[in-house]
Amino acid sequence: MEERRPLISILITHYNRPIDLLQCIQAIRDAHFENVEIVVSDDGSEMDTVKLIQSYGIDTLVLSDVNKGLASNINKGLKACKGEYVIYCQEDFKLNLQINTVLPECIELLNAKLVDIVRFTSNFKFNKLIKLTEAVSLIPRFSFKNFKQNYYRYSDHPFITKRQFYNEFGYYLEGTSGRYGETEYSIRICNSKAKIAITNTSFASTIEGSQSILVNEFQTSNSKVKVNKSIIKLARAFRLYFEWAFYSNSKRGLISYENGRKIKTH
Repeated sequence: MEERRPLISILITHYNRPIDLLQCIQAIRDAHFENVEIVVSDDGSEMDTVKLIQSYGIDTLVLSDVNKGLASNINKGLKACKGEYVIYCQEDFKLNLQINTVLPECIELLNAKLVDIVRFTSNFKFNKLIKLTEAVSLIPRFSFKNFKQNYYRYSDHPFITKRQFYNEFGYYLEGTSGRYGETEYSIRICNSKAKIAITNTSFASTIEGSQSILVNEFQTSNSKVKVNKSIIKLARAFRLYFEWAFYSNSKRGLISYENGRKIKTH
């Protein structure tokens, strides 16, 4: 008998945080998904960590000989997914136990091509949203009400999309530091016609006590000069609109940001 192909691949990217990963996986199991596979893409974790996560009962574990960065880790994980749909989740997030209640709506919107991605959470509130259903709203491609958030329509926080999304809009730029890669992809999505939506209620949350690996990518400044947060947000907005205006789909990359990863990948 032919093996049933999973409808949804739940892709989890991981690097040296096995305790967080176990909580992430347990939350998925507690939600009682049907017809799914769990794919973990590991980015060159220590051997003891790899041996530990091999005991977690993962459907597919994709390994790397060396740490190549988040972008490369997502890409190789995506290529290992077999499902028609992909739920992406980093290991420091947990999906809500009630997420199954909103998935049929998300899949219906994806199939109708009304959206290309449905996000399950956000760190901040978008001031302008366009209601699609009772559970899901579209984030406008540009709105003056979202002036400080327009370029954050895409985020690597948990979301669902079709696997073919990446064939249309491109995979992640490899050989980059995490922040650079995430920002570059966000600008790429801004520059595209991709339709990004978000659930009206959050269906994912960060694991308590977990610290993002992006926090330690660069040394923090010891400057004692305090700058008003609203000024920082406004300056960041203009900087990212500058990147958006001059973004090249073919050349890729950012003009005003430094790539913290110097290792070349092949």
